[in-house]
Amino acid sequence: MSDRAVIYARFSSARQQEQSIDGQVRYCTQYAEQRGYQVVGTYADRAISGTTDERPEFQHMIADAKLHKFDYIIVWKLDRFSRDRYASAMYKHELKKNNVKVLSATEGIGEGDESVILEAILEAMAEMYVKQLSQNVTRGMREAALQGRHASGTAPYGYRTEDKKLVIVPEEAAIVRYIFEEYARGVSKRELADRLNARGLRTHTGAPFSFNSFQRMLKNEKYIGTFKWSDIVIEDCCPPIVDKELFEKCQKRIRANQRNVGRKAKTKIEYILKGKLFCGYCGSPMVGDGGTSKTGKKHYYYTCTARKKGKCEKAREQKGYIEWYIVEQTVEYVLQPARLDYIADNVVAAYNKSYNTNELEGLKARKAALEREYDKITDSLIHATSARMIDAINRKAAEAEARLNAIEDDIITMSVGCEAALTAEDIKAWLSSFCDGDAADPEFQRRIIDVLVNAVYLYDDKVVIYFNVRDGKQISYTEMQSTVESAKSDGARGSIIEPHCPPLIMGWGIIKMPHPIII
Repeated sequence: MSDRAVIYARFSSARQQEQSIDGQVRYCTQYAEQRGYQVVGTYADRAISGTTDERPEFQHMIADAKLHKFDYIIVWKLDRFSRDRYASAMYKHELKKNNVKVLSATEGIGEGDESVILEAILEAMAEMYVKQLSQNVTRGMREAALQGRHASGTAPYGYRTEDKKLVIVPEEAAIVRYIFEEYARGVSKRELADRLNARGLRTHTGAPFSFNSFQRMLKNEKYIGTFKWSDIVIEDCCPPIVDKELFEKCQKRIRANQRNVGRKAKTKIEYILKGKLFCGYCGSPMVGDGGTSKTGKKHYYYTCTARKKGKCEKAREQKGYIEWYIVEQTVEYVLQPARLDYIADNVVAAYNKSYNTNELEGLKARKAALEREYDKITDSLIHATSARMIDAINRKAAEAEARLNAIEDDIITMSVGCEAALTAEDIKAWLSSFCDGDAADPEFQRRIIDVLVNAVYLYDDKVVIYFNVRDGKQISYTEMQSTVESAKSDGARGSIIEPHCPPLIMGWGIIKMPHPIII
């Protein structure tokens, strides 16, 4: 089954020279076809700025990602996803939790290769921020539960809130007990939904009951009077509706069903170099492939897409070996002291360009201007003489308020960035810890390849690796050939060597960056 991808496109009317929506979709579709991705949808925001919270289709896409509807988001350029790197890192952090990755059809990573490293650092900062926020929420939830207060959204079916405490609704509680009793007897969730709907019953939102209505209900420990959230467990926090014995019978059935589903599910093999690995002979993408030997053992490879069509003779490469080898060489390349200094200086420069007090003051000035505009709009309501005028003014006020909310978010993220004040030493320390891991560990491989590898061109007897150091556009096949020929003609001694010898880095003055290793 092909990896599922969606395309996100955005067009701002203020920038007339950028790619149109149709042009962005065309580039992204070609990119997906080249890599064997199945495009399952397109999201497009027209004439809207790059502020993520203002874009309805963007938000729709983020919501769909949480439902696991796709594996990749493809954009024409990464600034289509978000111009604010901190906001981008926050959203990518959320997407990563749902195993969704953002890809650019025209760039390796962004304005410069240092920006992908910067974004990885910002994502780490975002994760720390989320953890801190989670700790604050956890403390609040614990205090609320200890005091018997309900502090986690809408009351569960069967309860209502009264003075911030859960109180039983008798007629609903009877339905809850019925659901638990029948499920424990072996009635399916779908059958339960049909029975309740036939009686004209509805959920708290007024919708008919469905299979999903019982997913959380049957596991909600509040029905036995227990508050459970994260690592917090507090007994007798609210009046119970069902007894613990009945609740546990339902949990046993849920666990048994989960085991059955697990036995049917096939393990998905992740090809970590997909999208970055190309054939050295013809330049075609190399994609995941597999087969079963006579002994029944599964084997996994990367295969040139042109070979699959009978147009290239590049041999298949073992997946496990080539992923391990690229990661091992990348870590060795990056952790050289001179290279650490170079990367750190570039990342700090990119950071200072993105987050500085002048930009922050500019945002504050724009906010003040928007506040004045909002005041004028609301003042004009006093002189409105018809319902149509009032409706038009209210629409303008709502739009101005949305822009104000968005710029306030921008000010917060810019303030966080300015206060962080990253130094070259911070970057080097982060890179050293980032590269500290086992080259055979898939999670470590994914981390290193995502952030530090730009493109890999694979021959049968050598490999050319480009790293993310500068000039973010992914290296093309033609550029790679030019690099190799230039190195040969310039007599770069030892730059092309046997595959199992230690690699040599091509001279800094010989080629344009990103620098390759030719092994």
